[in-house]
Formats: sequence, structure tokens, C-alpha cells
Amino acid sequence: MKNYKNFLVPVMVSVALAFSYLAPHVSKSARISQKFPATVCPGLTSDGKTSIILSSKKIGIRSVGAKSLKLVKKHDLVFHTSGEPLLVDGNPVTSVVASSMAGNWVGLAECSLGDGDQWFVGGSATITSKSRLDIVNSGLSDANVSIATYGSHQNPVLTNTLVKANSDKVVSLDSLLPGEPLLALHVLTNSGRVTSFLFDQERKGLSDLGMDYVNSVSAPATNVVIPAIVNNTEKGTSITHSLRLLAPGSLDASIKVTIHGQEGSYTPLGFDQITLTHGRVVQIPLKSIMESTPFSLEITSDQPIVAGVRSQYTRGNVTDFAWESPAPALTSVTFNLGGARPYFVFNGEQIRVQITWTSVEGKKGSVTIVGDQIGYWRPSSGIQSVTLDSQGTTTQAGMVFQSPLVKNFGLSYLPIAQGSVIETSVEPVVNAGVISRG
Repeated sequence: MKNYKNFLVPVMVSVALAFSYLAPHVSKSARISQKFPATVCPGLTSDGKTSIILSSKKIGIRSVGAKSLKLVKKHDLVFHTSGEPLLVDGNPVTSVVASSMAGNWVGLAECSLGDGDQWFVGGSATITSKSRLDIVNSGLSDANVSIATYGSHQNPVLTNTLVKANSDKVVSLDSLLPGEPLLALHVLTNSGRVTSFLFDQERKGLSDLGMDYVNSVSAPATNVVIPAIVNNTEKGTSITHSLRLLAPGSLDASIKVTIHGQEGSYTPLGFDQITLTHGRVVQIPLKSIMESTPFSLEITSDQPIVAGVRSQYTRGNVTDFAWESPAPALTSVTFNLGGARPYFVFNGEQIRVQITWTSVEGKKGSVTIVGDQIGYWRPSSGIQSVTLDSQGTTTQAGMVFQSPLVKNFGLSYLPIAQGSVIETSVEPVVNAGVISRG
């Protein structure tokens, strides 16, 4: 019996090893895929024209609302829309939208991929207002969107709307809260692939009083930085600023406002402690501003808030305005600016930003902006593209435009933010090609 066991054990081990060798072996691994998602650009929905400065003449584009979903890859670098929003194929360069009218500069916006939760602080619903919200559904299924409209005297009004697949819906602000001069909107996407844009326009009779895009932010915060507020005026012009605020939560907010400028950092008189009644929009004139150049505005609060600044610009009998909005922390972003020469303003405790650019003549240049709390840069001539890279510091940045692309009167602002962030996905891969049979 002992000899039998001594014989059986080696045989069993040999059989197990044989089965292990003869059985199929399947190799499993994962493939990491990275890409930039497509972005959406708004179309101007009234008189005037809208141009979109693209990253290249071969980037894929199509109009949202067109019957064909095919992307066109042969077009001009500056694409003029016919009033329809535009879908731009994913790429690392943020496209810029420039809307204008005869004799006036309208405003700037980024082509972006909406995150489904957007806040807009700006616009009105008075008799002189032509403000409108453009809700763009670039997806292939219907989208459900909720709009919470905040005003100065009542609780927010909730509106639900359905936006059909591959289309956009324009909502006039005077249909949301008629007669309200101070508005803030919370646009929440419940389903679908939606990006929203707010276009603010004021007109009295046949006279245009100004126009601009109101850029959105993704969430209320207790520390809000608006990095660039225009303050450089030409001879014969004047400019005024108003700060619009909302504490959308269930508690009142106590805030403090600090100005960061070339003259240093200070709190304007009366802005060291302001109490905001929750759920009500307020607008406060910004007076005693000692700056003669663009400046930054920082708001600290004990409750989450949203904010925006309206800058009114006047020259003779002609007026225009710009809405300046908060900007996220700068990482690395590339813009095509189509020959513009904006004023770049940076805000941060320790600013260190590497800037590289290409002029419209094709010449390349670079500069490193270093500063404490605020920094400035303006190119000596128009630039075609620019890349900004914040080198290990928390910095917010914005661009101020004064008649930037056309030789007409006007003013606009653009926060510096990435239009779309690279998406990373992991795809499992089963490799049966390494099956071993011996």
C-alpha cells in the first residue's frame, strides 16, 4: 500500500501539470483612450453676425440643427455662422466666438462643452432688454432642462423646457421674469448633452445701448475671483462698474470685497462687510476705484455665492457694456484670437505664467509673467494664437477687449478657461490570440 501511494502522488501531480499546460490561456489587459470631446459655439439670434475663430481649416464642424450629422473638414479659419449654433470636433484649442453689429462690438464667448450645471449672473427683463438664453442640445436624444430664475424681489421661478435632439431653443428673459431688472439664472440639465449661452442686449427704440455675452460659472463658491475688469479708458470716454451678487442657498451671506490693482490691494469704502439676503439678487455700484488700469476683484463670503460685474462704457452718445464673470484656476489653455490684441490680467498670490504666441504675420514669441497678486501682459500687435501655462501656482486670468477684431467702438471680456477637458476612458481588452495548446 505504501508503494502504491508513492506511485500515485507523482502521477496526480503530473496530470495536474498537464491539464494546466493544455488548457487555454487568455490574456486580459486594458486600453486607455484619451480624447477631447466636441464643443458647442452659440449663434447670434438677431441682426448682426457671429464669427467663430477655429483651430484650423481642417477641424471637423457642423451646424446644430442640420439634417446631416457629417462633419465638414474644409472651410475658412474664421467661420461665419448663419444664426445656428456650431458643433466643433474635439481638439485641444479653445475656439472663440465673436458677435458684432454695424458700428458696435457685441461680445465674446468660448465654445465649450456644458457641464450640465451652469450659473449666469447678468441680463435683465425690462422693456429695453432683448436678453435671451440659447439652450443648445448637440446630442442625438431629447434633453430636459430646468431654469431657476432669480430676481430682486421674489423667490426663484422654476421653468422646465424640452429641447429636441440636435437643435437649440432660444428663451427670452422677459418671458421668465417679466419686468425684472436684476437677474441671475441657474440652468440645470436633467438629461441630454446641453450647453447654454446667455446673450445680453439692450435697445431703446432704434438705438442700441450695448450688448455682450454673460459667461457662466459651474457652481456657487465662498471665494470668488473676477480676474479682469476693464478700466483703461480713451480720451472722451467714461466708465462705471456695478457688482451683481446672489446667495442662492437657504442662509444670508456676509461678504467682503477686495480690489487688486496696480496701486495695490484694498477694500473700497463700505465693502468690508455686506449682508446678502439669500435668494435675492442685488447690484451695488463700485465707487472709489482708484485704478487707471484693469483690475481684479475678489469676494470672500461665509456662504456660497455667485457674482458678476457690469462695466458701462460711454463715448459721446454711444454706449456699450461688458459682463465680467469669475474664472477658474488657470492650468494650460490655447486660444485662437484671429488677430486680436487683448489686455491679459492675472490674479494670484504668486503668479508665474508662461505665455507663447504666434502673431498674424507668423512670428513666434514667449514671455513669463511673474507677479504678486496681479500681473499684466498685452501683445504689441495682433496675435493669431496664444498658449498660457500656469507653472505650479493658483492663478485666475481674463482678457479685456476694446474694439478687438473690428475698427468699431465696443468693449468685451473673456475669462480664460479650457473649453473642454480631455476625457480618459479605460476599455477592457481580451486577447485570445495567445491561447496555448502545447
